[in-house]
Amino acid sequence: MEKEDHIRQKEQWKQLSPSEKWQHFMDYYLWVTIGVAAGIAIVIFLIVHFATKTSFIMGVMAVNTDGEHIEATGPDYFTDFLREHGVISKRDVVNLNDTIWIDPNSDSDVDSTNLSTIQVLFMTRSVDVFFSDEEFLKLMGGTDYLADLRDYLPKELLDRYEDQQIMVLNTMTGETIVAGIRLENNEWVRKTGWYQETAAVGLADGMKNPELAVALLEEILQ
Repeated sequence: MEKEDHIRQKEQWKQLSPSEKWQHFMDYYLWVTIGVAAGIAIVIFLIVHFATKTSFIMGVMAVNTDGEHIEATGPDYFTDFLREHGVISKRDVVNLNDTIWIDPNSDSDVDSTNLSTIQVLFMTRSVDVFFSDEEFLKLMGGTDYLADLRDYLPKELLDRYEDQQIMVLNTMTGETIVAGIRLENNEWVRKTGWYQETAAVGLADGMKNPELAVALLEEILQ
């Protein structure tokens, strides 16, 4: 009987759209995840603080990278950027996550685990600037994980990317937001090696360091 229930639940899960899967998670597992996220955040802080003597000043996440020759593989890639914006201490580094791949339409254990990992990182304010393919960025923006770029970027800069703005209905607030910008053959992204041609970028809702995150996004879009 339990096996039949499990099979039926898996079939029902397959029929849900990506946004419905996220809503199901929010309804049934949110507080459990928040508790786990808080525990993970404390462990990460203790490890980073006592083992490496560094602290994360900002988080950058790149999901579903498809580049063949990745150059931006660690915090050192952002050292010059931090120095240019007044972050002098070598203890302050960027928390870079660029090794997560996910198919939001999949019901595999790997994708479910990666989805939970991404949610935990957002909930623990470990992400400020977010890169992914456009489909997944829309999903993130539609479930209240991304900020409205109109609240952070200068109007003249947004106007330059009018045709590349990614508009999304935030199902949690009922508002349509500019969740991200579509980047096509962007020079900054090309140098990282994360994506071959096209990517999307946005800002996390609840950033740890909005000033630095906006500065980095403006540099990417210049």
